Amino acid sequence: MTNNHYLKPLLLLLTLVLALRGQAQNDSAVIDIAKIRLDSAIGKNCWFASLPKGTKIADSAIPYLPFKPGKLGRYMPHYPPSSELMEKDNYLRFAIVNNSDSGRYMFFLPGIYCRDIMLYKFTADKPEEGYKLQPAGEMCERFKGARLIYLGPNESAVYFCRFNFVRTNINIFTPYLIRTDYMNAWIMRKRSLDYELDIVTYVVAGVMLMMIFYSLAVYVQNRNKEFIYYAIYTLCTATLLFLKSFMSLSASWFHYFYEEYLDFMIMIASVFTYLIFVRKFLNTKENHPWLDKFLRITLWPLSILSLVFTILYFSTNKYIVLNNMEFVIKIFFFLIAIMFIVYSIKKNDTLLNYLAGGSFALIFFSIISQGIIMFGWTFSEMQLLNRALFYYEMGLVVELILFLSGLAYKNRRDIIERVKERERLKLENERKEFEKQMAVVTATQHERDRISADMHDELGSGVTAIRLMSEILKSRMKDQSFPELEKISNSANDLLGKMNTIIWTMKSSNDTVESLVAYIRAHAIEYFDNTHIDCTVRVPAVIPQSDISGEKRRNIFLSIKEALNNAIKHSQASKLVIEIIARDNQLMVRIADNGVGIDTEKLRRFGNGLSNMKRRMELIGGTFSIENDGGAVLLFILPL
Repeated sequence: MTNNHYLKPLLLLLTLVLALRGQAQNDSAVIDIAKIRLDSAIGKNCWFASLPKGTKIADSAIPYLPFKPGKLGRYMPHYPPSSELMEKDNYLRFAIVNNSDSGRYMFFLPGIYCRDIMLYKFTADKPEEGYKLQPAGEMCERFKGARLIYLGPNESAVYFCRFNFVRTNINIFTPYLIRTDYMNAWIMRKRSLDYELDIVTYVVAGVMLMMIFYSLAVYVQNRNKEFIYYAIYTLCTATLLFLKSFMSLSASWFHYFYEEYLDFMIMIASVFTYLIFVRKFLNTKENHPWLDKFLRITLWPLSILSLVFTILYFSTNKYIVLNNMEFVIKIFFFLIAIMFIVYSIKKNDTLLNYLAGGSFALIFFSIISQGIIMFGWTFSEMQLLNRALFYYEMGLVVELILFLSGLAYKNRRDIIERVKERERLKLENERKEFEKQMAVVTATQHERDRISADMHDELGSGVTAIRLMSEILKSRMKDQSFPELEKISNSANDLLGKMNTIIWTMKSSNDTVESLVAYIRAHAIEYFDNTHIDCTVRVPAVIPQSDISGEKRRNIFLSIKEALNNAIKHSQASKLVIEIIARDNQLMVRIADNGVGIDTEKLRRFGNGLSNMKRRMELIGGTFSIENDGGAVLLFILPL
């Protein structure tokens, strides 16, 4: 007989012997690959054994390991392996047969996240020399976690697989046999199970990318350093989500390194930068000193814990230790968030509450996510709603929405504060300008008072002396008439009156409406004393306590003085009434006589008097008008 003639019954016999040793394999334990149309999960047809990690055994000793079928049968299909198995070298054994008349190629993979895969085929090249365990199976280029198997027509074989689990809590331990021409479609089918989750993940990562651009734009425009930290935080979060989805069903070393270590370190980095961002964004150093101290202190243990996690990852293969360490760090995140939320509730600060609300949402959805990972929680027949990553992303979205709401509130508050600050500075500048003007006015008033005092003391006494001496000379020279002496006396009297008017105008203590009314009344009565005109002055019972500048007092008084002078010269009146009205923020002086009135066609006979009165009133913002009503009526109106 040929070697193949001896090989077939011997391999079948070996399969039977191995099945009897296991004491549990049923009649369907041998897998007929000819019946596999596309793929087949073979977990219930596999026997399992494990050894402490790093245990060195010869390849020839693998078939004699204590394989048991019970563990796989209980956990298959699609079940994360227990923590203990991740710290061991694991072995699978399965028997297959090709009951067709042509050779068959199949891909075998022990699970989704498995590494260091070695596949052996139990064969006998020379039956008389016994059976040998030979390495078999080329690596699949499309999925490096799969190995190629070939069985000839009517060939039977027993395969052994040695592998290690990747140290991640998302492991899926489901051995598969897949037809080679279906491998690409199988990968696409597996990825399509997460199609909806991938869409959500990419959308959230895209939103995070936009937030990075927004944060950098805000920093460039306003130089707000906190947005640099927020950009780093969003970059870490977007990278975490994107790689989680993009590298799904990838058996590369980087993907395994990412799932074991890098993703968690990126999460720690995002939390670290977010804490710094919160301190800068809220200006906790000035606004919340206790919170600033608390957040600053938490950065140290967070750095130490991440360093310890890194050391443990690179120095030990103990998954349980790493998993517990990761759990401790997540609890630390949880406590930081709880303290932040409690502080925000006590302070009742709107901006603080926005960030605290985002933290609460992230905690809430993260708890759901962790429950799905640890306890297998399910909420719906819809696969998307049972995925842990989906709820973590929902927490990030709600946190982002509340952050943007808080940012809008902060910008609105900053705009209001800037407007208030501008108004404050404007009022401060106006106050300083007013004080400066008041200082100038005060200095001017002091100067006016000084000049008026000097005029009264120096010029007034001199002019008075001239008038007295002219009067003395006139009394001594009664028998002689000197027109020049009379002119000197009249000029001295006139000059003394004008000087008194100037002194009254310049003295700052007279800058009131009450003083103006009293001065007009006194001047009018004195002016018409010993004349043929009977003058009556009517003043209001209550004079408003309003200030009026010296310039206005001077111009309106000189205008009224000119009007009184014209009345004596040209009116031919016997009575004259001066009515002063002060109300509605204006001063009105009405001068009416019972004379011949004013002929508007002969105004030239009044010379420059009327035009001077009009010019003076316009100069101080007032008005002047003339009418005839049983005599001349002159009206002076001055706004106060």
